[in-house]
Amino acid sequence: MIKILSKYGLIWAVLYGLLNVLSNQLVLPAAPVIALRPQVALPMLIGFMYGPLPGFVTGALGNIIGDGLSHYGLFTFWNWHLANGLMGLIPGLITLYPGIRIIKTVWEFGLLEAAVVIASALAVGVAVTLDVLFLHIMKFPESVNAWILPAFITDAVNGFILVPVLCLFTRRIAVTLETRTIMTITSLLVISILSTSFTITWAVWDDLKSISAMIANFYFAGIVTIVLLVIGFGSSIFFVRRITVPIIHLTKAAELVEKGEYNLPSLVPVSERTDELGQLSRVFQDMAHQVHEREQALKQKVEQLQIRIDRKRQAEDVAEIVETDYFQDLRKKVKEMRKT
Repeated sequence: MIKILSKYGLIWAVLYGLLNVLSNQLVLPAAPVIALRPQVALPMLIGFMYGPLPGFVTGALGNIIGDGLSHYGLFTFWNWHLANGLMGLIPGLITLYPGIRIIKTVWEFGLLEAAVVIASALAVGVAVTLDVLFLHIMKFPESVNAWILPAFITDAVNGFILVPVLCLFTRRIAVTLETRTIMTITSLLVISILSTSFTITWAVWDDLKSISAMIANFYFAGIVTIVLLVIGFGSSIFFVRRITVPIIHLTKAAELVEKGEYNLPSLVPVSERTDELGQLSRVFQDMAHQVHEREQALKQKVEQLQIRIDRKRQAEDVAEIVETDYFQDLRKKVKEMRKT
């Protein structure tokens, strides 16, 4: 029963709701009901682990439970319930197409992180649109700093950082050369960008003339942080693939040579590089060609030796037959028959 409830997101929804109650005590500056919510990574993780529907249930039902226990009302902010559901649903879509279950490559890791950021942006966009159309709770432009930016920044940054960590602990990320490299670079990128943003914000905080200016500066720094994270992460994926893809091609080529296959077309683009990897690929191709030629020469010598051995055995067999008494008697009878 517990396994079924977990599979469909019901248990995770309860956990998400309880975590929302705890985090609701950490309200962000100028945001009346938007809190610092690291637990937003949970519905994203459940969506990736079990699929879009469990992810949606975890986010939507969990937010209902959290609002109810926090005395906001079960359906006062129903648009945000849908938004939280979308944050679990969208990462789950990559399990359907292209059907990723375990992260093994840089490309798959990048797709997961992109799904997290897109889910955060789309969820906030849907919540704001529904409020404008039906609820009319938000007031513009005040709600930009009171609702929109706090929700998007916290959800995107928390998801970007915590979802890969949770995937690693739940063994949804295979530890390969690609994943180790991209996670290391991503960690350094996050630390450097966040520390720089906090340092700059702290340095100019006392120089700002009003509370509204402080708040605007705080959220502007958050937006800059997300933009830099996205740009830096995209660049990291490009450069990591430039390093790891040739190594993977070399590894697969070595496996083919081990199986006796010496035609290695996958190394052609690697050999065209002018760096050390290109040189290694060219040396490897030359070695494979030499091994192939030596193997062919060895096979030819073995065949020639086999022919000689077969001829020698044939001569020995004939000599053995000729020397037998039966053959000698038969030979005498043939001679006698020829004389008559």
